[in-house]
Amino acid sequence: MMDIGFNIIERSGPKLFGEKLSIIEFLRGINDGGFPLNFAVTGLDALLYYAEDRDKISRYIRDILQDHANLLIKGNYIIQIAIEGTLHIVESFERPRIKYREEEFLLYPIFGRVKQVDAKHFLAPLNLLS
Repeated sequence: MMDIGFNIIERSGPKLFGEKLSIIEFLRGINDGGFPLNFAVTGLDALLYYAEDRDKISRYIRDILQDHANLLIKGNYIIQIAIEGTLHIVESFERPRIKYREEEFLLYPIFGRVKQVDAKHFLAPLNLLS
C-alpha cells in the first residue's frame, strides 16, 4: 500500500504503477500538472550518478519540487520514485542511501528526512518545506 507523497522504492520491489515517467519528463511536466493520480518516476539514481555536480543537481531538483509543492499537494499524488540501485541505511533510517553502480549517494539533499515504511520503502511528503 502506498501513501500520498514520494514513495521511494527499489524498482525490483513492490509492483510499479503502470504509468511511468522519467525524472526529466516529470520535472519538465511539473509546471503543467495533469499527472495521473498514481505514477512512477524512474531514472533519479542514474541522473545523480552521471551528474558532474551531484550537490548542484540535487538542490535543483529539490527547488523544483518545493516551488511546485502546492500543485503536487492539490493533486494528492502517489508518486513512486523507482530506484534501479539498492536502498540501504548507513547512519539513520531517516537518511537512506542509494547504491548505484558501486557508488553511494544520499537522498537527503532532495527529499530531506524521510519516513521508513518498510525495509526498502521510504516516504517523503509532497510538501518538502516541512
